[in-house]
Amino acid sequence: MAVIGITYNEPNPETYKHVSIHYGGGDEIFDSGNFIKDWYAHNKWIAKEIDDKLKDEHGFSNSSSVDHFIMDGASVISKYLKYDEDDNPYLTKDYDWYDPGTEVFIPKDEDWTWEEYKQYCNE
Repeated sequence: MAVIGITYNEPNPETYKHVSIHYGGGDEIFDSGNFIKDWYAHNKWIAKEIDDKLKDEHGFSNSSSVDHFIMDGASVISKYLKYDEDDNPYLTKDYDWYDPGTEVFIPKDEDWTWEEYKQYCNE
């Protein structure tokens, strides 16, 4: 089981330090200092390593620090990366139990497209 965590001084999300993933083969730290960019980088790393470094992991779980970070007032909202019938990526706020997508975070009071999100994350 790989566990994803957020390091910050609870209960102050403005003290954000990094996103981490702990797995059987070690730890990866994403520490640009920008939570949105680090969350993007961690998702990208997982996608790249799922058949290599993470191949023996049976699942992924968020540590309680992920929920705490959000509940403590981080200035972000959750969106889900999904693909339409033509395989084009898009972001939606709608969660679907059968097709959840990949959770991403964008600034509160924003409604970014997938392209705007990637541009912000320097892709």
